[in-house]
Amino acid sequence: MNPSVGIIGMGAMGCNLGRNLGARGYSLSLYHPPTGAGDQQVVGNAIQQYKELQDARAFSELKEFTDSLPSPRIIFMLLAPGPQVDDVIRSVIPHLSAGDVLIDGSNAHFEVTTHRVGWLQAQGIHFIGCGFSGGIDAILNGPSVMPGGSREGYEIAAPILKNMAATAVDGAPCCSYIGPEGAGHFVKIVHNGIEYAEMQLLAEVYSLLRWAVGLTPDHIAEVMSGWKTTDASGYLLDITLNILRQKENDQWVIDSIVDSASHKGSGVWAVTAAASFGIPAMMITAALHARYLSGQRHIRVHLDEVTRSQPRKGTSMGTTDLYNAYQLARIINYHEGFSIIRAVSKQYQWDINLADLSRIWTNGCVIRSSLMNRFVGLWENWDDEVVLHPDIKSTIASAWPGLRRITHMASSETIFTPCMVAASQYIAGASLRFPTANLIQAQRDFFGSYGFRKTDDPAGPIHHFPWHRE
Repeated sequence: MNPSVGIIGMGAMGCNLGRNLGARGYSLSLYHPPTGAGDQQVVGNAIQQYKELQDARAFSELKEFTDSLPSPRIIFMLLAPGPQVDDVIRSVIPHLSAGDVLIDGSNAHFEVTTHRVGWLQAQGIHFIGCGFSGGIDAILNGPSVMPGGSREGYEIAAPILKNMAATAVDGAPCCSYIGPEGAGHFVKIVHNGIEYAEMQLLAEVYSLLRWAVGLTPDHIAEVMSGWKTTDASGYLLDITLNILRQKENDQWVIDSIVDSASHKGSGVWAVTAAASFGIPAMMITAALHARYLSGQRHIRVHLDEVTRSQPRKGTSMGTTDLYNAYQLARIINYHEGFSIIRAVSKQYQWDINLADLSRIWTNGCVIRSSLMNRFVGLWENWDDEVVLHPDIKSTIASAWPGLRRITHMASSETIFTPCMVAASQYIAGASLRFPTANLIQAQRDFFGSYGFRKTDDPAGPIHHFPWHRE
């Protein structure tokens, strides 16, 4: 008899998860919470439409749905994040038994997931907060799977989670237990933050080549396609090349799209988490704020009238410098993301394995890339910040001059490159060569008597200076 799985929520993600599992021979029970007109037909329509769901069973009542599943029940919830998830949990609890496994595949905040793990544990039910990456197509064909929460529940559901996942660079599934409580959803939040900055960096490369150098979109794609044989290769680069080559009615599709990028909130969560734990996330923050700024069209239109200064087309730009700038900025982005994970994992004692996490991000997810493959090896024998790894320090030494030249040129040509600037300024700010924080600490001591430590004893006692003396 085929293993049985239940799915609650048959929107695009739930439907494709069902198709993924159905194609692998699982016996499926499907239920869609009624929230509006036509919802009762959602499951039936999906079964009729997709061959992978032909043998699935549709249910309109939760009790009948749960009764159709053998113990221990394994149930996925693919619902829009928010209060309705708790509503469904409250509705399904009376129909579950001790030892059942409930898996939340929404993009929930990790603190909410931690609460739900404890709530369900008190009922004897295993709760897993599971991040899925790769989008609608990946959850159909094999996503990167980031489960956290109940370890016992994970062991019960692991065969299914691993079977549905993409295959990593090492040939194993892109699925591994991340850690207790909200660890799975937390790393998905940081994944999305890294994704924000990766996308912004590609937009900046495009902008430099389009508006400073004067290349057409197809020529830009030609330049960037040469990077596919390097560490720059990855999913986001591939889709960018595809986008830049598309025409409609003899016009570039990219030119018909309004210059305003939206967001769903995970970038905010990543930046907030970094700030809460005192970890610099300059690139993720820059990428998020770039999206905010893109949406302030009324301000942009009026300021453009005042500040219009078109960059001259035909600017000379070394492609080696541009590649080095892009790659070094990506490395700093990865470093900042993993630093957030290190700090939060330490605080909550989650013991997240960064090598294993990098491994499950080598396929199936939006940030999969050759650079991520490299990070798997970097983390295997390294337990400090990755930016301090000898290989990364060597890359910084060789690539930073190119990044500085590119950001200088972008500024002179009025090209908006916030993430490249953030990467370069991270390196500058992280060095000790030109200090600024000593003045800030002196200011704090001046008006608030907060004190400061002295350079001849940086770990020593707090000192004060009599700033107000006559």
